[in-house]
Amino acid sequence: MESESATPGPTRGAPAPPGVNFRSWSDLPLFHAAWLFALGIALARFLWLRPSFVLLGLVCIAVLCGVAAVRAQRVSWMALAPLWVLLGAWCAEMEPAPAPAPVLSALSDGLVRTVEGTVIEAGPVRSETDDVAEQPTSASAPDKPTQRFDIRVSSIEKVTDDEDAQIPADGKIRLTLRWPTVPDQPFRCGERVRADIRLLPSEIYRDPGAWSRQDYLLDLGITSTATADSGRVERVAQAPANRPDRRSAGAWMHCRLSEAQRTASNRLLALPVITRKMPRGLRIREDDAIMLAAIVTGDRTFLSHSLRVGFERTGSFHMLVVSGFHLAIMAGCIFWVANRLRLPRLPATLLTIVASFAYALFTGFALPVQRSLWMVTLYLAGRLVYRERSPVNVIGFAALCLLAASPRSLFDSGFQMTLLAVVSIGGIAAPLLQNTIHPYLAAIRNLKTVAMDVKLSPLQAQFRVLLRMIAGRLESAFHPVVAWRVFPWAVRSALRACELVVVACVVELAMTLPMAIYFHRITIFALPVNLLILPLLLVLMPAAVLTLIVLLVWPAAAAVPAAAVALLLHFGVGLVRLFGSQAMGDFRIPGPLAWQTALFCLLLGAAMVLARGQKWQRLGAWVALVAAAVAAILPGPVQHPRDALLVEAIDVGQGDSLLLITPDGKTLLVDGGGLSGGPRRVSYRTEEEVSAGSPEAPEFDIGEEVVSPALWARGIRRLDAVALSHAHSDHMGGLPAVLRNFHPAELWVGNNPRSAAYDALLREAAELRVKSQSFHAGDAMGLGATHVTVLAPMAGYQPGPAPANNDSLVLRVAYGETSVLLEGDAEAPVEQAMLAEPGLKSTLLKVGHHGSVSSTRPEFLARVTPQWAVISCGRHNRFGHPRPEILAALQQAGVHTFSTDINGASCFRLDGKQVSSEISCESDRVAVPGQAQSPTSSR
Repeated sequence: MESESATPGPTRGAPAPPGVNFRSWSDLPLFHAAWLFALGIALARFLWLRPSFVLLGLVCIAVLCGVAAVRAQRVSWMALAPLWVLLGAWCAEMEPAPAPAPVLSALSDGLVRTVEGTVIEAGPVRSETDDVAEQPTSASAPDKPTQRFDIRVSSIEKVTDDEDAQIPADGKIRLTLRWPTVPDQPFRCGERVRADIRLLPSEIYRDPGAWSRQDYLLDLGITSTATADSGRVERVAQAPANRPDRRSAGAWMHCRLSEAQRTASNRLLALPVITRKMPRGLRIREDDAIMLAAIVTGDRTFLSHSLRVGFERTGSFHMLVVSGFHLAIMAGCIFWVANRLRLPRLPATLLTIVASFAYALFTGFALPVQRSLWMVTLYLAGRLVYRERSPVNVIGFAALCLLAASPRSLFDSGFQMTLLAVVSIGGIAAPLLQNTIHPYLAAIRNLKTVAMDVKLSPLQAQFRVLLRMIAGRLESAFHPVVAWRVFPWAVRSALRACELVVVACVVELAMTLPMAIYFHRITIFALPVNLLILPLLLVLMPAAVLTLIVLLVWPAAAAVPAAAVALLLHFGVGLVRLFGSQAMGDFRIPGPLAWQTALFCLLLGAAMVLARGQKWQRLGAWVALVAAAVAAILPGPVQHPRDALLVEAIDVGQGDSLLLITPDGKTLLVDGGGLSGGPRRVSYRTEEEVSAGSPEAPEFDIGEEVVSPALWARGIRRLDAVALSHAHSDHMGGLPAVLRNFHPAELWVGNNPRSAAYDALLREAAELRVKSQSFHAGDAMGLGATHVTVLAPMAGYQPGPAPANNDSLVLRVAYGETSVLLEGDAEAPVEQAMLAEPGLKSTLLKVGHHGSVSSTRPEFLARVTPQWAVISCGRHNRFGHPRPEILAALQQAGVHTFSTDINGASCFRLDGKQVSSEISCESDRVAVPGQAQSPTSSR
């Protein structure tokens, strides 16, 4: 007979409440199989395993499993565990990696070639440059309308000494087209085109922690990129609608779906006209329509930085992305409607899967949506098989299927965040609620029926008696409806609110690790905002879809549901802007070290085990979960040599950015890189939009995307000083983001002319309370164990009306008998003036002006007499940097020379006696994998 002091729960004969119904962890075979399979994939990623040895091990372990199944079933798990690990490793080794198309890759050399093919993805015409300077050999024109589209190439021109002919090719390229004016007929999906373009591999930044666009495009099957004027591309013909080969049929279907998505997006963008006569609060504004298009159709074409920044700061950007959460809402709504229509279990499941698949196709079938669709499909199928015995087991089944189909997806941030969210809900939140709130929710049902009390636990029965007593008082004081309908509904709503708080807290704590790795962000307002945003989205999403349906059927009637959508959207946006405007709630942090990641995973596993225990064990689950979050964001030491000055030339393409760390840990960043010619708009980062910082607010900010990750990779949280050599965009463009992310104590500048961008940088520094200091030749200061001397600009130097290379702030940093001369873009006149300065000799030279012939004159090089030199420049840059004459002069002088276009990020150790180059600038921190990342939450 059970003791009355037992843990409250359903008694014999009572219906089992929803949740986790299993006796022990042995009842979760598929969950264990999934994480063991994932462990095998991870081992294959970081340790090369010979496939023949893995296969041999699989055979041996399989035989051992067969023997254990017959003779020792109780210990069969000891053989099954390594079997699943080896299966994961085998699948990972057998999966082919994305590779460029060989013909296109060989001919992507910057020469003008004729390319023919079919447009398979066409973006809209935009007023800003739609992509980063994919073709560095021509200047960008941000004031011209642009259109980006992908082409499946059928033939490409090959030029040899003997012939000039079109040869067959099979692969995809991405083309950014510049129009002189907004075209009446932009290129559309399905059209065949012929283009005379310069193909190049996608630009990459080879720095620790930097996101690889090249790997991202390869994951999409895109080998090369190009930028051209519209006059160099002509239509050949419309692609036939019916083709005998399956690929063309699939492309045709994709084009039709893309057109449907664009049509739906345009209808939503027209809502401001339809609702213009509505009251102000019920009116859809232009910004509202843009957000609705992103929420419902996945079209983020016109989603500007100003609209995104608040959502990013509050960790609620998933609201604006058609992600797993959106698809789950749609699937839940469809399944709920099917249950309301009393459809049998199997037809309701099939209807939900088919409708979810149609919605995923409609929104573009992006990778995060695909993963969510398979998760929903496998989860629903698992419910049919396992009858909801354990959501964790069903989640394991879904994850196992996805990983078996694509082992590489384990390292995709979207997959990780989706999986981590559902595991934390099913594995921690659900059992915590099962033993706390859910029993009391079940006790509220049929409150008047006293006979149900005997089937419940003592605490549940006592709770029902208390509620009936209160209801009796309310009935005598007010009305029976208030007592027996309104009152139970209020209690149930309060419990549901507590349930939401528990789920949100568990998910936010579990998301700490991916937020630190992929976003480098702690958002203290994420929890309160998401507590309101998530339930709001549960209502907003169906209402917005209903509005779209009405728009397509009867546009005039769409004003009614649009008014409800406007009310919900204004509330959510107002909430986000209220908290998002508080910059103090947004902290940027380095990624965790490997041991921190391992500790997080162990503590998360401990929380899952403890969540199913008694009261004190459940409290321990919360402690483990909080400890896991703390472990992920725990500050670590800055990684640098303790006995030498570290100089790191960060690869920022055609620009400058150099990091100096003194032996005692003082940090100085000189320049922040930038896109040569000014900031440009980028739209390729589909799932990882982050805050941008230049006055023009481009979606791609080199300070946010390249320089900051390089600093975080070394564990830097704050900088001691930032120096700007001069106010050209390729040196200054990334500094606003650096100032916001690292809050330096000082900003060092020279004598620069006033300009809009430079003034904006100074205002940014003032708002962040960064002290700006102006220096000229003769000034000196200490930086930790090093001594900094200013060599230019000269005291009487007067800048021109516009920023110029000779405005450069030239610094010499000395440690012991070694020193580094940071020349910026100083040209011959400044070098000539510096010849009069004492102490010009330096062991390491940052070559001036990216290796141009306008700098590093022979007499200057002879005075500096460096042993080592580094040149900061971009691959295939249109200026021809570094110039052969400069390289020859350095070689003749016996200078060991590195350049970022060839070597990527380059590191040097100045130990006070000599200079040595580091083999690699890599750190011990968990880096973002090179393949396509999507660190926007898919919750």
